[in-house]
Amino acid sequence: MKQAIGKDQVSDKLDAVKRSPILMMDDIGADAMSSWIRDEVFGVILQYRMQEQLPTFFSSNFTMDELEKHLSVTQRGDEEPLKAKRIMERIRYLTKEIEMTGKNRRNG
Repeated sequence: MKQAIGKDQVSDKLDAVKRSPILMMDDIGADAMSSWIRDEVFGVILQYRMQEQLPTFFSSNFTMDELEKHLSVTQRGDEEPLKAKRIMERIRYLTKEIEMTGKNRRNG
């Protein structure tokens, strides 16, 4: 998606992602999102998938509550808790939270 922004192809990429038969969004919350990405890209994808009841999977190192707090702070440091709450309502609708435990296998 980041590459599409520079090439002015956001609409095409957005349609492809939101309409995908199955979508896996990996490591949500690993990077700070601009409010535009959160609301106009991520929010649009989630809204469409919720309405169409399409299978959507997420992975994150955050719990749902931690992710909501993370999404409420923009890259500029502004706090927008209501917008984060709207995103989280969609995530909660689409998912069932499952905690994965065990040894971190990334560190050998």
